[in-house]
Formats: sequence, structure tokens, C-alpha cells
Amino acid sequence: MLIDLSSNNLTGYIPSELMSLLELTSLNLSINQLSGSIPEKIGNMKELISLDLSVNRLSGELPMSLSSLHFLSSFNVSFNNLTGRIPTGTQLQSFDESTFFGNKLCGAPLTETNGCEPVEAATNTIGEKKEDDGADWGLIISIVVGFVCGFWMIMGPLIVRRSWRIAYFGFLSKLGYMVYDVMFSC
Repeated sequence: MLIDLSSNNLTGYIPSELMSLLELTSLNLSINQLSGSIPEKIGNMKELISLDLSVNRLSGELPMSLSSLHFLSSFNVSFNNLTGRIPTGTQLQSFDESTFFGNKLCGAPLTETNGCEPVEAATNTIGEKKEDDGADWGLIISIVVGFVCGFWMIMGPLIVRRSWRIAYFGFLSKLGYMVYDVMFSC
């Protein structure tokens, strides 16, 4: 079920009654004159896939209950008067920065802090390896070893054994003819 009330010049608060529509999958209230804050109970709408509250006059912080919307794949709160931190540990960090433009929000995925106080990084616990911003040499070495081994496992026998080379390129030739026949036989 979806509700699209975009571009209707609606005013006032977002009705709390909307939050009781638990089977709602899409809610679009964009391009209106809605004010007030986003209701905390929006997290009760567990089936919500798309939520667009952009281009309104909404204020306050993003409710923490947004983190319980696990199926949310389309989200937009741009061009409102929202402030504070974007709730962390949720899929909200996977959305593009443009989802949050025109607000005074901070935190991932935004690169600018917009006046938010930086949060101190947690200190490492005992036995926990500290990550640095340098290259991950283990990953680089495993990629190189994998490439070299994989390349020579295929190319080595083809270079050394003439009979394998003839069979391999004969197979590729037949495969090319089969693809050509399938594509142009219709």
C-alpha cells in the first residue's frame, strides 16, 4: 500500500495517525508546507520501503526509530530544517549525501559537520587491532598471488603444450560460432 500526497500544499504537522498504517510500503509527503518534527513512531511502520519528506519545513532531529526501518531502500529528507546527527548503525548511512541536503545534519554519510560537535573515537579494547588509513598489505599480497597463480594455471599449460593450445582455441572458436548462430538465427 502506498500514499502519495506530494505537491498538495499541505500545512501543519505530519499526522500521527499515519504512523498506525503498519502495512504501508511507500509514503511520499514531499513538496508541501509541513512543519514540526518527524514523529518518533515512524519506526513502527516496519514495512516501509520508500519515505520521501523532502522540500517541507520539518524541524528537529531525525528520530532514532528510523533505524528500525530495515526494508527502507528509498529515503529523502532534503531541504527541510532538520538538525542534529543522522542515526548511526543503520541503512541511513548507505544513502547518498543528496538525501540530506538543505538541512543542518551531520554524521555519516555527510562529509561536512555543519556545526555538529565531533564525536571522539572509541579507544581500542585490549587485544583489538588498531586500523590505520594506510594500505592493507595482506589484501594487496593476496590479490597479487591470486592473479599470478590464476593466470599461470590457465596460461602456463596453453603456452607449454601445443595440443592444449589447439584444443582451447578450437573450443573458443566453436563457442563463438554457436553464439553467432543463436544471435542471428532469429
